[in-house]
Amino acid sequence: MKTISEMRKSFTKKDFIVDNLMKSKGLYCLVARPKVGKSLLALQLANSIATGQPFLGFRTTPSPVLYISTEMDYTQIMSRIDKMQLQFDDSNFALIEQSPNERKLNLMDLQLDFQTFATDYNGRFVIIDMFSGIDMNNGYDLNNYQDMGQYVIPKFREICKKYNFTILLIHHLNKNNTSLGSTAIDGSVDGKITLKQDINIKNKIIFTYESRDYEGLDLVLKRNDNLIFELSEVESEDLNYNILTFLNYAIKQKEFTFTASDITSKLNLPITPSVFGKLLNNNIDNLEKEGLYIEQKRTSNERTYTAIYKEPTYENE
Repeated sequence: MKTISEMRKSFTKKDFIVDNLMKSKGLYCLVARPKVGKSLLALQLANSIATGQPFLGFRTTPSPVLYISTEMDYTQIMSRIDKMQLQFDDSNFALIEQSPNERKLNLMDLQLDFQTFATDYNGRFVIIDMFSGIDMNNGYDLNNYQDMGQYVIPKFREICKKYNFTILLIHHLNKNNTSLGSTAIDGSVDGKITLKQDINIKNKIIFTYESRDYEGLDLVLKRNDNLIFELSEVESEDLNYNILTFLNYAIKQKEFTFTASDITSKLNLPITPSVFGKLLNNNIDNLEKEGLYIEQKRTSNERTYTAIYKEPTYENE
């Protein structure tokens, strides 16, 4: 039993690699469909951490970065580094690549590399691109909940703890826009970043973040000519992508009842139901200006919303 005073005395804030996104010794996942920009964002994140620069506006704790690539060789990676004008040097970036003619990289065989990176580089951040390209001594089934939740993910956590690493696993989304394989992958990591490309605008990317330690986030990004992701210039007062999609749907429906989980699934929104619920509540006044009125009713199990759209009138009419 502990008193408040005892808890305050022993309490320390979480050490972070990226403030409000990634804690020290955490395990994270970055997922997206092919060609959306997973590896580009990972290299940009690596550069921010390696140089101590902000990542999408979030503070970073400087650390050398180990990049483990199971799909791209060093020539492809160097081409991207040069195009993106990243600031890596011998002291803050190291690469392990899989040879096209060799078997998959094995997690156990990488232990010496991890030890060298931790001691000689004093490195704390590791990117594995791709997660499915790493082999285990006993193999595993990506779709098996027990394999992923009780064997594979715990192995990566052991490495985080043993070497004081924060690890980012890069992984695919399936056709249903959920993480490829077992749901144990999402449920076992400390946080997940999902990238989804806007169907209408090529360089518009929706960045969704879910975590057990930090508040969820939804950001609208764009890629510049150097393939760097930047925050969209849309003003914060404007309705965001998810709310605009919901508003357009509501205008067609006129009146309907829904839950946050129902609407995020129906509209295939790149956002979790809990984050959408918060977003909706924060935009009640903005939606009313557009003619959409939201009423909510709380039950023991869920919160139900009723949406009614009325064509708005304007001051000059």
